[in-house]
Amino acid sequence: MKYLVFGSLNIDKVYSLKNLPEKGETLSCEKYELHVGGKGLNQAISLSKSGVQVYMAGCVGKDGKMLTDFLSASGVDTEFVKVSDGFTGHAVIEVDKDGQNQMILFKGANHEITKEDCDAVLENFKKGDLMVLQYETSNVEYMINKAHEKGIKIALNPSPYVEEIINLPLNKVDFLILNESEGMSISKKNTVDEAVNELKRICPDSSIIMTLGADGAIYADNKIYVKVPAFKVNAVDTTGAGDTFTGYFLNDFLTNADPKQALIKASAASAIVVGKYGAAETIPENAEVEKFLSENK
Repeated sequence: MKYLVFGSLNIDKVYSLKNLPEKGETLSCEKYELHVGGKGLNQAISLSKSGVQVYMAGCVGKDGKMLTDFLSASGVDTEFVKVSDGFTGHAVIEVDKDGQNQMILFKGANHEITKEDCDAVLENFKKGDLMVLQYETSNVEYMINKAHEKGIKIALNPSPYVEEIINLPLNKVDFLILNESEGMSISKKNTVDEAVNELKRICPDSSIIMTLGADGAIYADNKIYVKVPAFKVNAVDTTGAGDTFTGYFLNDFLTNADPKQALIKASAASAIVVGKYGAAETIPENAEVEKFLSENK
C-alpha cells in the first residue's frame, strides 16, 4: 500500500504585538516568525513520523521551498508537489500579549491545482492505496471521484468546514475524519450521537472517526462503535492536534485493523502535540508516542 496526501501547503507568518491593531492603526511588531503549515503538510508529517513512507502532492509558489525542504527532512517524498509562478498559500497571523489572535488566509497556490494535475498524480497510484484529503485546495470533488474510480481508498478530513462540503460525494469516502463541530455542521444534528448516526447514513460504507477534544474520540462503522477517553495533559496549543491524530490513526488502523487501539495511539500523539507550542514542528516520532503510552496506561 502506498500513502498519498493530496493537500494544502502553507507558510504561517506570525507577528507578535502588545495589542492587536484597531481599524486604521499602525503598530510595530515585537517579533516575526515563519512557520511551515497547511493541513496537508501536517498530515503528511504525521503519517511519516508514525512510520510509513508517504507522498505529498500539492502546489507551492517559487517562495515555497522552505515547505518542500521541511517535508523532505521529515521523510516525506515531494515528487508530486508542483511549483507554480504564483505565491504559496499563507496565513498572516497577529498575536497579542494575551495570546488573542486575528488572521488573514491567502489560498494562493493551493487553489491552482487543476484536474490535469490530479490525473497526473493519481496515475502513480492504484487500487488499495490510500489518499488523504482536506478542504484547503481546489478540485477536491474531482480527486474523490477519480480516486474512487481507481479503487484508491480515500480519507477525508472535511476541514475547514464550509457549506459546500455537504455537496461532496461523501458516500465515496472510506474514512471520514472530523471533529465534533464539523460533524454536527455536516449532519445538521445537535448531539454527538445524533451526528454520528446521521454521518453513517450519509456515508453508509465509511468509517466515521470523530474527535471530541477533552471528551476523547469515536470510531463508528456499520458493525462497530468504539469510544475512548482523551489523555489528561496540560494543553498549551491545540494547533495541529487534529492533523496529528489523522496521520497516526490511519497508519495504525490500516496496519492493525483495531479501531480502539488506533484511536488510543492517535489520541496519544495528539496529546503530545497540545502540550507544546507549534504545529508541524511538534509532531512526535513513533518512539515518543510509544513512550507516552507506556507511561500513561
